[in-house]
Amino acid sequence: MSHPLRLERPQLLTDLAFERIRKAIVEGDLRLGEQVSEIQLAQSMGISKTPVREALVRLKIQGLVEIHPQRGTFVFQLEPVQVTQLCRFRSMIEIAALREAYATNRNVLIDELAALVKAMELAEAAGDVNQLSWLDMDFHHVFLTCCPNTYLRGAYDLIRYQLIALRFRAPIDNGVESHQVLVDVLQRGKVDKACAMLHDHIHENEARYCAACLVA
Repeated sequence: MSHPLRLERPQLLTDLAFERIRKAIVEGDLRLGEQVSEIQLAQSMGISKTPVREALVRLKIQGLVEIHPQRGTFVFQLEPVQVTQLCRFRSMIEIAALREAYATNRNVLIDELAALVKAMELAEAAGDVNQLSWLDMDFHHVFLTCCPNTYLRGAYDLIRYQLIALRFRAPIDNGVESHQVLVDVLQRGKVDKACAMLHDHIHENEARYCAACLVA
């Protein structure tokens, strides 16, 4: 049986290594705080160390690995205070992006959110926990993709994959229902209420994210 990290598509090796290692971190194949070896990663993917090294530098920019000279490279790990700061930062960005997206692209915003809720319902019915986690975070990313403010999008990109990694490690109950309620509120034109709900939803995740980091 082939190794799950082995590369098969003829794309730029650094891009492929970046995508494959990022997926392994996000979905939990690599644990939070785990030391990673350039040699072992390269061997598992059947490539040289150079594209792996370049991929790890890019992953550092996304906050997914920490590179310490003389010590090695480690998957990111957050302390409780950092999780609190991350959630506050996320709340500020997502709420601001939701307001701007609603003001400038209301119909597209609502249509895309509604489509993702339907996809989440299908994933939940199928018991596909991984797909549900990706769709959940895609739902939140729509606030940014429908927002014309490039600075907000750039700021969110700095934390997006840390958030997805934490989401994978912190299962949530009634997630689909809470997202549908948010869409319903936006459809009724109550953007202030939607923002308040989003704020509460994000900060309700904080304790689960802290627990996920402690388990790791």
